[in-house]
Amino acid sequence: MSIEPRDPRWRYGVQTTRRELEGKLGTTFALSNGLLGLRGAHEECPAWGRPEFYVAGTYTPGPVDLLGFHDPDHILTHPERLPSEGGGWTPDAGRRTPGAGGWTPDAGRRTPAAELPTPDTRHPTPDTPASIVTLPNLPFPLALRVLVDGVAFDFDTHKVLSAERMLEIENAILRRTLVFRDEAGRRTRVDSMRFVSMADPHLVGLRAVVRRLDHEAPVRLAGYLHEDVTNTNGVRLWRPGERLTGEGLRGLVCLLDGGGRSIAIVQCERQADTAEGAVIELFAVAGEMSLADARRRAEAARAAGFEACAAEHRAACRDVWRASRVEFDGSPATVQGFNFGQMHLHMALGPIADRTGIPIKGLTGHGYRFLVFWDMDFHMFPYYLMTRPREARKLLAYRYGQLDRYRENARRWGARGAQVPWETSTRGVEETAPWLCLQDREIHISADAAYMFKRYADVTGDTDVLREMGAEFAFETARFYASRLRWNGREDRYELPDIGCPDQYHTFADNNVFISLFAQWNLRWAAELAAQPEHAAAAARVGLEAAEAGAWRAMAEKLYISEPDADGIVEQCDGFFALDPDLAGVCETYCRHSQAVKQPDVLAAFIPFEDRYSREIRRRNWRFYNARTLHGSSLSLPGMAYAAARCGLNDEALHALHTSCRLDLDDVNLDTERGVHVSGGAVQWCAIVFGFGGLDATAEGLTLRPNLPRQWRRLAFRVHWRFRPVDVEITRRTVRVTVAGDPTAVVPVRLGGGAWREARGGETVALRGRETRAARDHWSTARDP
Repeated sequence: MSIEPRDPRWRYGVQTTRRELEGKLGTTFALSNGLLGLRGAHEECPAWGRPEFYVAGTYTPGPVDLLGFHDPDHILTHPERLPSEGGGWTPDAGRRTPGAGGWTPDAGRRTPAAELPTPDTRHPTPDTPASIVTLPNLPFPLALRVLVDGVAFDFDTHKVLSAERMLEIENAILRRTLVFRDEAGRRTRVDSMRFVSMADPHLVGLRAVVRRLDHEAPVRLAGYLHEDVTNTNGVRLWRPGERLTGEGLRGLVCLLDGGGRSIAIVQCERQADTAEGAVIELFAVAGEMSLADARRRAEAARAAGFEACAAEHRAACRDVWRASRVEFDGSPATVQGFNFGQMHLHMALGPIADRTGIPIKGLTGHGYRFLVFWDMDFHMFPYYLMTRPREARKLLAYRYGQLDRYRENARRWGARGAQVPWETSTRGVEETAPWLCLQDREIHISADAAYMFKRYADVTGDTDVLREMGAEFAFETARFYASRLRWNGREDRYELPDIGCPDQYHTFADNNVFISLFAQWNLRWAAELAAQPEHAAAAARVGLEAAEAGAWRAMAEKLYISEPDADGIVEQCDGFFALDPDLAGVCETYCRHSQAVKQPDVLAAFIPFEDRYSREIRRRNWRFYNARTLHGSSLSLPGMAYAAARCGLNDEALHALHTSCRLDLDDVNLDTERGVHVSGGAVQWCAIVFGFGGLDATAEGLTLRPNLPRQWRRLAFRVHWRFRPVDVEITRRTVRVTVAGDPTAVVPVRLGGGAWREARGGETVALRGRETRAARDHWSTARDP
């Protein structure tokens, strides 16, 4: 009998029934397709097993209790927005007074302190509701009863001899083997596999086989919908509605609290006795549809059979892996973690992303209530742009579709234009916990979102996106930044005060370099677009005139940006260098005094604005901020790897990359139970492809500056330019570029600053010799002597 070895790069398994680990394991074994999300709980749904099932976009209001307790000493707490004795809070405290209308010549002047509004002490109103939204935890659709001689297996009453869960990463399939002994001493084994279909967005499936190991007692498997589920803090956000039952079939309508929405779930089963044992196949369909429609879909899946549905799912997985292929010579542990992150990126971008965006943890856990953050715009979007560009357009549609709500959000905070909420959902409104200080201070997200439109147009050549959405979006975000700038007459410059640094340890600051660079870029780009005739219609829609666009250009030129000091270090924000360099004891309730950062803003700024800084400056800043970074964010380590690889610090990059790739599987930050850190996988991809691969994708073509770590012999990946798949293979001696598809397709490629060469569809261009040495020299100048 042959045994297929378990490839550690593509298999992740855990053998345990320790209850305290179930939260973490529920995350690491979670499956999704962007519409449905199923946690990795045991099918028998023990009381401690935390079964969770979510449907994207079905945000439901719930009590603020869902947020739990927030420490008033926490760095993100706003001192004027804490709950009052009467039970309310003041979410709009300290907001700026709205302007009287459109742009005026003195817009953005510094407001005297005497003119600032007094703290708002209202109780919640419709504008600041007394509830928050999240996705409801729905009945677990693949629940299973295992009966031996009529007695159901129970984790609490039976002896568990083995409970192994094994994730097939490349197929997004979870397998489980359970062996138990009952009170009569009989041993029974159950093997199951489940998937959340990447081919049919409404389908989840399970196949289980039960085997008698040392007895002849009757055994049976039975499926059911496990309804004893709640969200965090025991809150239930749905109630049962219409039901249906039939032979091997059961269904339920879940009526969501508030709004009159409902979700239908139908489970069909098929049973058989085979040579390998008693078999059950479960087919569950869920979504915002009628119960009759869900039944029809589930019965169609049952008629097709489990193997056919699973085969379609595997084929869809292969297609996504093929479009985003990355191969490198890392250690098996690094590659396993990297592949795990890629799998979750594949599963996170769903069919309705134009309405839902991509929640920060996908559909893998309740952390951050399934809301959308800047992670999608700044960190995830470059990955999807280069691997699944047509689907990446949905993320632009998501932001543009909420533009009116972003305008309302800006007015709420006394600004003009459009202010993208720090946390939002399908509603487009600010969903951040009302007592935090992030809503009006983490303002870089507006430019992060605008930057997606430019990157998409540059790489895909689809400039229609600018006429249809991007120009209008950029005009409104530029208008927002123009209203936030303040004129400093003494220094003869504009400044950007009263912001929160993206590092989130310095939440009341002025002139953060990351935010100011993005504001400057947004103002300049919007002014450029306004001067182009093809965007006249967009300008007319927002009432933009030449004088206002000219003012944006002037503001951008006069906006203060912190420059490197005598040692080449860029100050993160005003006064940062004067803070205490002592990092001892620093945490989120004891950090505002310190130079400690959660994640380094300056290094993040080097990614989009790399041309502004020499490699030597970037290296010096990497070392300066690396010593001060505590990695409290899941984005810190992959971001450090990315920044290090881009300036030739390859050993440091590899260390950060490896630790980042293990973040969820090893629960490095002790928060995996809240859900997968999806955006971390995107930045890991960037560190490898843009960092070690040295890829730059622009409107002109693809530039490669190979930067292989000394431990690697080969790196290969697939990206897309003008929607055409391009395969790149980098070895020590050669770079090969192959363009797939139509022979008439042409992709300009070059090594370093060399001459452009045309790679045609179906052909391979080999770049070697002098060109390869020149690319290596580019990086060798960034290394230590």
